Amino acid sequence: MHVMTKPWKHPRSGIFYLRREVPEDIRQIIGKREWKVSLRTRDFATARPRFASELIRCEDIFFAAREQLAGRPRVLSSDAPKLADRWAQAVLESWESKPEDLTDFLIQPLDGDDATDVQLACDVVDSSSYKARQNAVEGFMKSVLAEHHLPVPDASEPAYRSLVDAFYSRWCDLCRMALARFAGDWREAMDLPFVEKPLAVEQKAAESKLSGPRLSEVFRKWADDKRLTDGDTRSTNKTISEFGATVTRFVELYGDLHVPRITRALCQEFKTALSKLPTKGEGIRGLAAPELIAKAEAEGLPTAGLATVKKQLRALSAVLNFAVQRLAAMDEEPISASGMLRSIAKAARRAETRAAEDKHYTRQDLVAIFSSPLFKGQWQPPRSDFGQALYWLPLLMVYTGARREELAQLLVSDVRKEEGSGIWYLSIAPGDGKTVKTSSSRRKVPLHADLLALGFIDYRNSLPAEGRLFPKLEEHPENGYGHAVGKAWAKYLKEVVGLESQASPSHGFRHTFKTLCREVGIETAVSDWITGHSIAGVGADYGSNPLGRMARELERYPSIARDAGLLQE
Repeated sequence: MHVMTKPWKHPRSGIFYLRREVPEDIRQIIGKREWKVSLRTRDFATARPRFASELIRCEDIFFAAREQLAGRPRVLSSDAPKLADRWAQAVLESWESKPEDLTDFLIQPLDGDDATDVQLACDVVDSSSYKARQNAVEGFMKSVLAEHHLPVPDASEPAYRSLVDAFYSRWCDLCRMALARFAGDWREAMDLPFVEKPLAVEQKAAESKLSGPRLSEVFRKWADDKRLTDGDTRSTNKTISEFGATVTRFVELYGDLHVPRITRALCQEFKTALSKLPTKGEGIRGLAAPELIAKAEAEGLPTAGLATVKKQLRALSAVLNFAVQRLAAMDEEPISASGMLRSIAKAARRAETRAAEDKHYTRQDLVAIFSSPLFKGQWQPPRSDFGQALYWLPLLMVYTGARREELAQLLVSDVRKEEGSGIWYLSIAPGDGKTVKTSSSRRKVPLHADLLALGFIDYRNSLPAEGRLFPKLEEHPENGYGHAVGKAWAKYLKEVVGLESQASPSHGFRHTFKTLCREVGIETAVSDWITGHSIAGVGADYGSNPLGRMARELERYPSIARDAGLLQE
């Protein structure tokens, strides 16, 4: 979305807004992707002049942001009341030592000093004329700007008009106070709320004094090191993308800070903000974090759970730890140092324990899934062609507990038969465009007899020996071969099967596999071998996982296909 030439009307509330995309080169300065301002009216005629005014203000802010990037000091419209208050305070202080200066703001008759005949200097100025107001205060403005070593804005800039308005308002206040003091009343004080507020250029100067790189720079160096250490693989780039999303949220909320400014207190605040971000909702794509939080609160959208918050905090923690350990840019990593991760991990484990039953499919769910039209040859995706992947992937997931991507990326040659035992198995290992999540994910997974009876080996034999097991799946640059088919599977469960389950459409099968293994008494170590979960203890790293033992244990596993009527007794 670029510049909108007219007010935008919200489809629900009917309120008009100015909406404009923030150019990418100044997005870090502005702190968000979209500039959106309510015009506070449902009437288009009222909205139009407000839109024009806000558009001018927006242009002023964007221009000043570019000047800031270029290292040139600029006066912003927001600086005007600060400069005017500073000038007024200096005038008031000068009156203490030189009360005769009061007359600079008054017009006295030539023949006396009677206060009743004195006029305010501002009373002889036509306040309805911008030019008259400008002429009255322009000298004061230029003097104050010179004292602060700031350039005088061009008269066409919104900042210049803001200066005229702010200085004229304060000049009138000073004229009235000068008359009171000329009459002998020195009790009244002037309210100057902006006198202590820093100017934009002062804020920038204060920030520049902080040593150390900004968060975005640390993230880029961390990402480069990650690729160098772990390899420039799809899995690595996916991790970098996920961590980058967390860093982006932080920058949207607090700016691209120098990392020494990222404190424990700020990280605690970030933790709270993460818990307020919506996980779903219409119109949330493309919104910056502050807008997302406001939308979630206004519309009651579902927000991130503890596990999601923990994952995002760990991402930021890893990047900041790189700043500490590798760049020596921080004294401590504030997230870990505060104990925040430990406390949220405990809370997340308690929440996960309470919700564990929601993560897997029940036996009734499995029957509903595998007796549905897809597995009876009565349904195909209306627009996409995944070949046989949409049929075989759910069956493989429920019978092996493997991750969707581990299966979607397989080659035909990864479906193998062990010599001697004759056991069919899947070889899950990296290489040839394939990745694994952890070192323990490299494994051999025996195939359940039901998969053989359903014709999985016949399907494998029908494919070119040098190709992929699911040749019609296209690789997603970050999410691999299972991305599109996974979305189609989730849509099928919702719209065709009508399944009501809290289990994740694909990953729920992994939880289901572990649950069913426990139900039928398959030893935990064996189910961990099959699923590729790491096993605690030093001894677990010694020796290999015997395929025959796993295959024998897997014979106890329930026959989901028979329960669903895909195989006869």
